[in-house]
Amino acid sequence: MSESHNSLHESLEWLPYHGKIVECLKQVDPGIWNWFSKSAVDPKSAEEVKFALLKSTYRVDPDTQPALYEAVGNVATRLGISAPVTIYQSQNAGGLNASLAYVPDHVHLILHGPVTEKLTPVEIRALFGHELAHYLLFQARGGELLVAAEMLRALTNDAHAHSAHLASLRLLDLYSEVYCDRAAFLVTGDLHAVVSMLLKVETGIQEVSAEGYLRQADEIFAHGAVSTDGITHPEGFIRARSIQLWAERSESADLTVAEMIEGQPGIEDLDLLTQQQVSEATRRVLDVLLCHQWFQTDPVLAHARLFFENYVPPAAELADGTLASDVRTSPDSLRDYYCFLLLDFVAADRDLEEAPLAAALTLAEQLDMKDRFLELARRELRLRKNQIEKIDQQKQTILADANRAAAASP
Repeated sequence: MSESHNSLHESLEWLPYHGKIVECLKQVDPGIWNWFSKSAVDPKSAEEVKFALLKSTYRVDPDTQPALYEAVGNVATRLGISAPVTIYQSQNAGGLNASLAYVPDHVHLILHGPVTEKLTPVEIRALFGHELAHYLLFQARGGELLVAAEMLRALTNDAHAHSAHLASLRLLDLYSEVYCDRAAFLVTGDLHAVVSMLLKVETGIQEVSAEGYLRQADEIFAHGAVSTDGITHPEGFIRARSIQLWAERSESADLTVAEMIEGQPGIEDLDLLTQQQVSEATRRVLDVLLCHQWFQTDPVLAHARLFFENYVPPAAELADGTLASDVRTSPDSLRDYYCFLLLDFVAADRDLEEAPLAAALTLAEQLDMKDRFLELARRELRLRKNQIEKIDQQKQTILADANRAAAASP
């Protein structure tokens, strides 16, 4: 194995999302995580998988296809897989592809369509590398990623499934495809072979140009940032760009992949990790907004505790130096959420009169969303333009008066 391949083998690790979602699921509900850890690999289920394969496929014999078994054995060795491999040919007609029927300690690889006729030997190795990488993902770190996948699938099958569970499972699947494409390059060392394999599998075309498709991907990204709409697999041009970045050992490969896979999720598209980030930002917004003593009335705190049970406001005025930069990079739907969050507390206690609006305007200005907040405030609070502009102009005086009055009260 060349020095280049040695280096790449060491870098074939989980993408950052894999580790983060595992830790998140462990923390969100340790009890459910422990249950799935014990039941994710059921010996009875493994036998059911094998029996299903016997009924729906042709089991390829090593004596009749020695070259195919030699190729998959080479790929398994390159990936550090010592488990035996059995190859099957699907009996259902369809396009070119391969898939993995996962059971522990044995690789069951299913070919779909005339793979051996349409793909070159190096493309077949790339295809095998991709599929065997799925086995690697489920075997690594005590099977934690398998547990995470099974747990998310079970949660999404619930009638009351939260959209964050669906979004998390989608991202887990998408990132896993990126990981497996990296393995395809690892076992071949041939970027063009991996891209041409993907093109043949996705299009069914016999003759393709990997170089041409990489140029096509460049044209797409030249128009600006693009993120995937895929549910289980990213689009071909995104996969091609992802493999190219990794093959070139780009230091920003993982960051660029995250931008292509996650994009800018809206408020309805948050996965569990982004949901946690928004929850933390919400708490920080409330802390800065409610740090004024006069703002900490019973109605206001009761409303805050609808967001965070047992919420306790800061005891003194608070400045959050990084809040503005964190919120500024949020997509429009989330920035609107923060605006409506401020409006909620402007209206939480009408006895406070103009001071809450003055505080909200001050914070909206700090968060670089004052124009949008003004637009929504006029509409939601039914204020005339000159009314809200007057409060905006006098907001510092209004806040100073409110603070003095609070300090003077017994």
